[in-house]
Amino acid sequence: MNNHVKEISLLAISTSILIVQEYVLQFLPNIQLTTLLILVYTYVFGLKKTSMIVLVHVFIDNLLLGSIGMIHVWLPMLLAWLLITFLFSLLIKKSHNLLVYAFSAYLFGHLYGLIFAPFQALLLNVPMTPYLIADIPFQLIMGITNFLTILWFFPVLSKFLSDLYKHYQH
Repeated sequence: MNNHVKEISLLAISTSILIVQEYVLQFLPNIQLTTLLILVYTYVFGLKKTSMIVLVHVFIDNLLLGSIGMIHVWLPMLLAWLLITFLFSLLIKKSHNLLVYAFSAYLFGHLYGLIFAPFQALLLNVPMTPYLIADIPFQLIMGITNFLTILWFFPVLSKFLSDLYKHYQH
């Protein structure tokens, strides 16, 4: 099989895993592996390919949720995941420290919530401050989940995916 086809297949499978894990874990508020997977993908595939995964993920996720026509849902999601991908791509050029990655993932959980806040506050017609205060527990859950999943799974997943990706390129 052509290496280009193998690579596209691996990116498609990675995107599918990203989408499926969200649906499997959707009954738990803000507990998911999305940040972990996007950071692993950025580490292994780089900014450009992970950005493509994010674009497809956001499109399919919102298509399945029925929110594809709701700009207040998909736009902040797209902005947040692309910004997180970009920031992590810069970070991995400067640091190879797992604790730095984990702490960054914690902050990314808050960043994600902060990007959503203006859109949701406008939609719900509530002042920004009460919305942000009400969102703190959910940001904390996402941040802590991100921190722990990076500590526990990032080394293993990034090694596995790196090895698989190298194999597909030869």
